[in-house]
Amino acid sequence: MIVVGGENLGPTSEQANPEFRRIVKDVSFKGLAVAALAEMLGTATLLFLGCMGGIAGFTGSNPPHLQITLNFGLAVMIVIQCFGHISEAHVNPAMTVGAVVLGKKTIRVAAAYFVAQVVGSLLGFSLLKVITPEAISFTAANVSADTFCVTTPHKDLHVIQALLMEGVATAILMLIACAVWDSRNAKNTDSVAIKFGLGVTALATSVGPYTGCSMNPVRSLAPAVWNNNYTDHWIYWFGPLGGALLASLAYKAVFSPKEDDDDETTIPENVALNSIDSHKPEDNESYLQYLKATGSWK
Repeated sequence: MIVVGGENLGPTSEQANPEFRRIVKDVSFKGLAVAALAEMLGTATLLFLGCMGGIAGFTGSNPPHLQITLNFGLAVMIVIQCFGHISEAHVNPAMTVGAVVLGKKTIRVAAAYFVAQVVGSLLGFSLLKVITPEAISFTAANVSADTFCVTTPHKDLHVIQALLMEGVATAILMLIACAVWDSRNAKNTDSVAIKFGLGVTALATSVGPYTGCSMNPVRSLAPAVWNNNYTDHWIYWFGPLGGALLASLAYKAVFSPKEDDDDETTIPENVALNSIDSHKPEDNESYLQYLKATGSWK
């Protein structure tokens, strides 16, 4: 706000900028609380719908692998479409780590997201267990009450191989997110919910037989907690978090727009995973100055 001699001359160009107002709202307590709530509900929805697709009792046999992977991919699509414009629908601590590395989220926001994701995963899977009779959930061969929706490596896979597999799969998923958030890709963000969901399906179809292809620590956490089954559970924390960290660092170092690039397409935008907004700040120069002043421009 510009004030001269006690007279209010109206907002500055930065304050009048819709993107400026959105960023300020995001870092406010109310904005953070709303975003954290969206992360909690989104993660709960992911666990509820994703694990529901693995229920075996209705047919008496385990669902086909492709059915399970398609179901998880479609669950991701639903979550992104519902909550992407509110919190960017990370629903995954690994994606949040990448967002911090890329300067999209602060440590404060990331901490709130992490708590929301953990709580959401526990709530979503507990709801599924409450409303689904155990006799229906666990009657198929090789599925028992302590293994339903639990991710474990294949018995012939060494733990280091499983760790690397989870890391590589999550790194690829992180690269998809990096591309979505890249401002140069802003005009291609329509239908991102579908594209991201299909990306999850493709990765899960390929890597699933090896490790279950969690790519998400809290996706593995809730089934482990409620089934009291922590077999090799550490893999599903270190693998995804390490893969996302390395992928986001590599993307930032090699592919991210450089500060000295004058092309207006390199001005960063906080693109939600389901955003179709092609808005460009009207005053790019003042907006860029704001980003540099706040440390958002990396």
